[in-house]
Amino acid sequence: MLLCLNCYKVYNQKTIKNNMCKVKECYGDVVEVDELFVPVIAELNRKGYRTIACCSSHFDSGSHNAQSSYIYFDDEYLFSNLPKGYMYDQDMYPLVDWEGHGHDKRNTIRIQFNKDKNKSFSELSKDIFNNAISVLVWAEGLEELKEKDGGI
Repeated sequence: MLLCLNCYKVYNQKTIKNNMCKVKECYGDVVEVDELFVPVIAELNRKGYRTIACCSSHFDSGSHNAQSSYIYFDDEYLFSNLPKGYMYDQDMYPLVDWEGHGHDKRNTIRIQFNKDKNKSFSELSKDIFNNAISVLVWAEGLEELKEKDGGI
């Protein structure tokens, strides 16, 4: 799906050209977003938490498990709470030299899905859908950032 980060209009990929919103006098940047995270990314950006990339997860048929789900922000935000099961990358992978990899310390939150090979496609799909709902509820509960708030 495609999402305008200015007016939050959703497009399918066939209707947009030059990554520019078609809403009269909007001309916002249109970006690709995982379908399950469209409402999440719209809500976060609307509240001032600017995002760069995300993944709502997907089933990996080669390994029979779900990949991690993440949201990568354009600034470091120190949230008072995170969606259930999520951690900052630096807390999930403490041995990685994040600054040496060109990443700030707290711009990515991630959940690693259970790698239980006994779970069926249906069970993993439910986990992914429930995760998207959980993250949306979390985003809806966040306070709007005021210009002075910004990141850390």
